[in-house]
Amino acid sequence: MKTIYICACYGLFSMLFTACGNDTQQPIDEIVPFELVDPFIGTGGHYFGVGSGFAGASLPFGMAKPGPDTTTEHGASDFHHCSGYHADDEYINGFSQVHIHGTGAPEYGALLFMPIVQFGPEMILESNYRSIFSKEYEHGTPGYYSVILDASGTQVELTATEHCAYHRYTYPPEISSGTVIVDLSHAIAGCKVAEAAVFVEPMDSEISGWLIYQGSLTGRSGGVKLYFAARFNQVLDDWTLWSDGQLSVKSIEANGVDVGAAVAVNTQAPVTVQIGLSYVDIAGARNNLSAELFGKDFDTIQEQAKEAWSRALERVMIEGGSEDQKTIFYTALYHAQLTPTIFTDADGRYTGFDLQVHQADGFTYYSDFSMWDTYRTVHSLFMLIAPDRQRDMVISLLKMHEHGGHLPKWPAGTGYTGCMIGTPADVVISESYLKGITNFNVESAFDAIKHNATTAQASGGRAGVARYMELGYVPADEVDGATSRTLEFTVADAAISAFAEALGHSQDAEDFANRSRNYRNVFDSETLFMRGKNVDGSWAEPTAEFDPLDWAADYYTEGTAWQYLWLAPHDPQGLIELFGSPEAFVNKLEAFFSTPEPDDPIWEFLPKLYYWQGNEPDLHTAYFFNAAGRPERTQFWARNILATRYGTGVDGLAGNDDCGTLSAWYIFSSAGFYPIAGLDFYYIGSPLFDRITFDLGNEKVFEITAKDVSEENLYIQSARLNGTTLEAPHFTHTIIKDGGTLELSMGSQPSEWGK
Repeated sequence: MKTIYICACYGLFSMLFTACGNDTQQPIDEIVPFELVDPFIGTGGHYFGVGSGFAGASLPFGMAKPGPDTTTEHGASDFHHCSGYHADDEYINGFSQVHIHGTGAPEYGALLFMPIVQFGPEMILESNYRSIFSKEYEHGTPGYYSVILDASGTQVELTATEHCAYHRYTYPPEISSGTVIVDLSHAIAGCKVAEAAVFVEPMDSEISGWLIYQGSLTGRSGGVKLYFAARFNQVLDDWTLWSDGQLSVKSIEANGVDVGAAVAVNTQAPVTVQIGLSYVDIAGARNNLSAELFGKDFDTIQEQAKEAWSRALERVMIEGGSEDQKTIFYTALYHAQLTPTIFTDADGRYTGFDLQVHQADGFTYYSDFSMWDTYRTVHSLFMLIAPDRQRDMVISLLKMHEHGGHLPKWPAGTGYTGCMIGTPADVVISESYLKGITNFNVESAFDAIKHNATTAQASGGRAGVARYMELGYVPADEVDGATSRTLEFTVADAAISAFAEALGHSQDAEDFANRSRNYRNVFDSETLFMRGKNVDGSWAEPTAEFDPLDWAADYYTEGTAWQYLWLAPHDPQGLIELFGSPEAFVNKLEAFFSTPEPDDPIWEFLPKLYYWQGNEPDLHTAYFFNAAGRPERTQFWARNILATRYGTGVDGLAGNDDCGTLSAWYIFSSAGFYPIAGLDFYYIGSPLFDRITFDLGNEKVFEITAKDVSEENLYIQSARLNGTTLEAPHFTHTIIKDGGTLELSMGSQPSEWGK
């Protein structure tokens, strides 16, 4: 048996392997993961290739995410500013305190602060207080952001704790006084503030208040109420409040829709503002300030943020690979840990989906789950390297069911959004249990999942589920996205079946296993595609009119027939049977990857028609060659995607990262294996690195080594898992849950391994 001793300090992993009869040392490269992260990767791109990356400061999963909200001279498009920032922009409106990473829907970007020099009535408008900035003077690392504003020459620095933002403004020495704008009505493009209130406590150097923010997601659930308490490092002698266009000098409160404050500051020394946040009340925001920032200066908090990110990034250590690959990898690991968002205050209180205040007992409550996306990769990553957090996320989903009445699809803030399709919470909870995360109320969770899978609500459950259970599919003439829903339901049903079997619920296991094969009911053996089917069993349109490249067909959700053809990750053998032979399946799959997109410049900005790394339904498909006995094609295409769909530029993501979904795909695929969501199962691909080590916690490590791996040597020649020869290109989580080693030998030509 191999014993592994780990010592980690600021990114330096020193590993001593003591094997039977072998005392040789094999040290991991002395890299510092923190220094390899580039937060600006994925903050650019255009249209359907925009990454929507967050560019500010945050702790892992932190509530506080202070960062810049940018715009162009003529305004900001919501499509390009879902996180509030776009790399092409030349103006900064200011710095808001909460953001979300990588989504395709504008959200957060609330409570804006902006240092200026001189205040006048015109400065209540963003178009007047915004500033040009230069990328040359913009810098970011995990937990820290800085920029110099051209309008005044002021350097703005941001860092954060879990619940607090920390700002530092350093004005040029020739400027002796200035103003800090606090704009409670600020919202990024596509969002708005419905109501706000601000209060001034001059003796405490504090401005506090609240605002009701309505983003693309939180707007659907009525908005989210954000509370804050902001403390300046100097006495407040002069200030002006405004409300709906009316200014009031030295008033102590204001409320309305368009609300803000202008605080005069002495700029002969750096101006700092500590901003406590809460979704419970102002007292919670103040308590968060005291708990996390009392007596600590900016540099101390920045260093603590660095330490927190170093610990999080050092859960996975790599050896080998190019510098660009290392940068992409650790940036992906950083991005994957920005969400979900911690919604509990430091004292454990949180606002539930019933809009009542609850106390978290023995867990941390999270929100902002982009689950239609993240169930495919991100939560599988957390189960591997952050199981304690994943357990709390499962409990959070169950609390949403308890307080709101059902499990969510895409919960944001303090409410349901009903966004996207399927019941991904069923998958996330089931897979968590199958992978050993069991310290939650399991039977209650299973009951919640069964309820979720058999009912329909406006913002949860399954639309069209009655017909799904009656007919075996969701009819296209009754429900939008019917075919996509049918396929997503079968994925969830497979996960529920596995969960039920693990719990000993044999009848439920059988019933849901049968339902998991319903994808066959929308497969057309003539066209070899999944198609929309009506209640009477007819196809939604005549076969002669069916276009598998029609991205706008209303029975698909964000995809074409080509992209939804493969959405049966739980049953590839059943899907292969529908094609008649593995050879026919492989030929179709090969065409999916190799057929070029239209040769027209405009298509660079439009949704892809065939394989689309920038969207979710087909992310697993490169690994399907394994199921058909052609693992070398999985190895080829996984490497191709890693090389061509990821980069180190601001356009280094193929589309919205969707709360780390594309990033987690890179982490798994570059490591050489990939999870099948909802199941205890991984496919093997083609690793990039000589060695990669996953810290599973409790002194358990899973290591993958790839002998002779290189850009050319992408094909696996042989494999050993925990010392035993591995003949097939897959393994289960059960085998590695207590640690282990996967040893791969690589070569430049396909081999017979795994076939």
